[in-house]
Amino acid sequence: MSQNKPQEITLNFIKDIQTREKRIADFLGTKIIIHKNVFPVDSPFSFSSEITAKRIPENAGIVLDVGTGTGVQAIIAAKKGAKKVLAIDIDDNSLENTKENVAFHKLERIIEVRKSDLFANIKKNEKFDLIISQLPFADVNYKSKVGHFLFDADFKLHERLLRDAKNHLTEKGKIFIPSGDVANEKRLIELIHQYNYDILSVEEEVFQNLKWKLYTLKPKINKSAKT
Repeated sequence: MSQNKPQEITLNFIKDIQTREKRIADFLGTKIIIHKNVFPVDSPFSFSSEITAKRIPENAGIVLDVGTGTGVQAIIAAKKGAKKVLAIDIDDNSLENTKENVAFHKLERIIEVRKSDLFANIKKNEKFDLIISQLPFADVNYKSKVGHFLFDADFKLHERLLRDAKNHLTEKGKIFIPSGDVANEKRLIELIHQYNYDILSVEEEVFQNLKWKLYTLKPKINKSAKT
């Protein structure tokens, strides 16, 4: 693949986000309200949302949706029987969008919406059975009004996520991280090993001649640790 391909895809994505108005889309059979300037799950550039949502298990327990955007992963998890879902984002437009979708689906008792820069506003004792990462994975250094949820230059957000996530996982907790041709997969794998995670599975689909992947991770067990 051309080295410019990820950047070309992402720049097209920016145009798509900034030009389409508020609407309701059908996402895997679920109605999702999408605001302008929020990550659009109905775009051909956002297949990572679909490959992730399809693999959320039934009755996932307590779920953290990181970079919730429209709230789509939180809503899918809740509809699949999750006990509790915390949907977080740093973007105010996304948080308002998520709140509207939660109300639309009458899921206020299950889904909490909270502003947080990754784990900055997550309490130390909050633990999750599943952490869904919807971080930007285009390793592109490009300034944009919507760049905070499209670009992760040098994968610094991913590094912070993997560094801190294990502190907020239950004993059997797992992490979903999408990747593929658009992402810096080499850097992702380096970080997975650096922060001592096991790769439980890598599921792959091809869409628009691009490979899209979903990594399922779990912290390595320190077998030498004594209790």
